[in-house]
Amino acid sequence: MNAVPNEQGRHVENTEMPRRMTDLVEDAVTWVLISASLLLIVAAMVVGVLAHGRVAERALAEGQERTKVTATVLETSPLFPSDSGYQPRVAVEATWVGLDGEPRTGPVPATGGTPAGSEVAVWLDRNGTVVEPPPTGFELVAAGVLAGVGVILLGGSVLALVWVRVKRAINAANARSWEREWDVMGPKWTR
Repeated sequence: MNAVPNEQGRHVENTEMPRRMTDLVEDAVTWVLISASLLLIVAAMVVGVLAHGRVAERALAEGQERTKVTATVLETSPLFPSDSGYQPRVAVEATWVGLDGEPRTGPVPATGGTPAGSEVAVWLDRNGTVVEPPPTGFELVAAGVLAGVGVILLGGSVLALVWVRVKRAINAANARSWEREWDVMGPKWTR
């Protein structure tokens, strides 16, 4: 241990361990990765808001281009076995009045198990073709959340990979340094 002067000018033993260059590199990388993590969180929020906004614009445009009509189901839609009670949407024959006022018949989406004679909502485009409904509020939120989570997962994976690589390099450098030091000190210990 080294003797260093204290505030009164007396020499006292320095009890701090000397810092290796690899320790300083590890500290610096840690701070950089923590800062990058915070920026990643901000980026994820921005991407989430932008994705929500983009889907909201699409929903607005589709809502203006599409018309909701009521269709009457002509045949009971197939019922699928399910423990959860969830039934997927399937195409069933139905009738509805087209945008031109003429009756139409064709396949429309309906939940499995919908009985014949039931009314279901159908969306038509400007040509009178049955299309998917515009995105709902839930879909807007889901798009934003999924985009943000995607950024976090991708960015977090990159940061974790950087950390693992840096730790491996630091451990390898420390092992080489200890090996060199042991080459010098080892013979003294074995006497």
